[in-house]
Amino acid sequence: MLHIAEDCLQIIINELQYDLSSLYSCILVNRYWCRIAIPILWKNPSSLKGFSPSKLYNMIIFLLPKSSKKFLSDNIPEFSLTEISYDKPLFNYISFFTQISPDLISNISQSLVNSKGYNDEESIAEKYEKYVLEQEFYELFINNCKGLKLFYWNTPHPLFKYQGAITCFSQLCTLKINLMFLTIANLFDMTQICQNIKHLEVTKCKEDIIVGLVNFIEIQRNLQSLCIDFFHEEILDFFEFLPLSKIIMKKASTLKKFIIRPFIRLLSPEILTSLINLQHLELINNMDFNMLIEGPTMEDWDECLSITSFPNLEYLKIRDYYYLPSFIKDYMLIEKSNGNILEINILKPKVHDPIYTKKLIITISKCCPKIKRLTIINIEPENFEDLKEIFLNCTQLEMLGPLLDSKEHNGDKLLEIISDYSPETLCEYSFILIFTIEGLEKFFENWKKRKSPLILNIIKLRYNGSFTEHDKIIKKYFDEGVIKEYNYHNFRSL
Repeated sequence: MLHIAEDCLQIIINELQYDLSSLYSCILVNRYWCRIAIPILWKNPSSLKGFSPSKLYNMIIFLLPKSSKKFLSDNIPEFSLTEISYDKPLFNYISFFTQISPDLISNISQSLVNSKGYNDEESIAEKYEKYVLEQEFYELFINNCKGLKLFYWNTPHPLFKYQGAITCFSQLCTLKINLMFLTIANLFDMTQICQNIKHLEVTKCKEDIIVGLVNFIEIQRNLQSLCIDFFHEEILDFFEFLPLSKIIMKKASTLKKFIIRPFIRLLSPEILTSLINLQHLELINNMDFNMLIEGPTMEDWDECLSITSFPNLEYLKIRDYYYLPSFIKDYMLIEKSNGNILEINILKPKVHDPIYTKKLIITISKCCPKIKRLTIINIEPENFEDLKEIFLNCTQLEMLGPLLDSKEHNGDKLLEIISDYSPETLCEYSFILIFTIEGLEKFFENWKKRKSPLILNIIKLRYNGSFTEHDKIIKKYFDEGVIKEYNYHNFRSL
């Protein structure tokens, strides 16, 4: 067999990192190939198939150092870790991990706790045992992983105090943090090590830790993606979060992706004007504007929207569950997107304004010639004809979701327009079942004339019932090959 240079083989096998079957085959060629393929296969243990959780857990437990096993035996005498039967691993697989899932560590710990046969609700003793187990497993991972790329901090353990923290976290580029578990001191420790984060997602963002978060964001050299998920409280103070707005504006030139939820008004609308290189924007509002003390008004948001321009924007998602009049003018963002938008997803269940919807549809048809995926919730019957403009001008459209959210509307006319005017590229359709049986059958019969079968995403409202007859029609055309696949979703999951 020809001998391939190690560098070349490394490049070849690395191209197969998402093809697990081929990677498994590479391991079986010989020891030389196995030594190169194993680190690539074990980058992400959660992607391993055919490897039972119990085997994975036993392997990890086996790799615990003697000091950890003794500590656990001393603190939880009932555990007999030495009784776990597992052959000595050929590799230190943990050293190949490029991401640590808190679920993995939690599941290992929980499996050991469950093995003791607790029957009642989680007791104090059980919580303590799980905490101690997680502590030792985190230390094992952090002391062995040589260069994590992705990490989700969802634990109160002082991870950056462990001996191997610098080696483990210094190359981190994607970080998710649940601030419910962190203190300002934790963030300070993190700041000393992680300074090259490209993708940062912060959940449960709260007032008492803003200073630490601001310092952490400021130290990042090339932050490209930022997601802020605010913690729900009864009354919020805009000025407590003002330093966060300022540091985001300072980092805005490198940001390509920005997500804020569930209360957009906690940040200054001036942020929008500074995000000049943005490609991905999500503004999610699940809370009433009146829950904020002082801060920017809806008129302030209007003004910033009117002067904001995102020439590189490719993805726009706006969710407003509280009907913000300010965000009725979101079409202004689309007007100044320079025609680069590929996907739009707008959900405003409390907005029933055909004039606004018409303006939105016309703007999309004129300004988004490259768009491939479009969801607008909800569309009024008065706007059905307006959709023709999108079909005539957006000839690359692949997915459409013009959702009606009222059972009082008959969507048969909408189905006719889609089947008669939509471009040949359209192959996926999301809808709420507000159609007659006849209208649905006619739609599928017309779709038979197209070359590509249809992917259906069927949204069920809580008051829609079971739609037994509709389900039978969908199954019939699935069996005939008109429908490639179909999936049911709950409206809340959108």
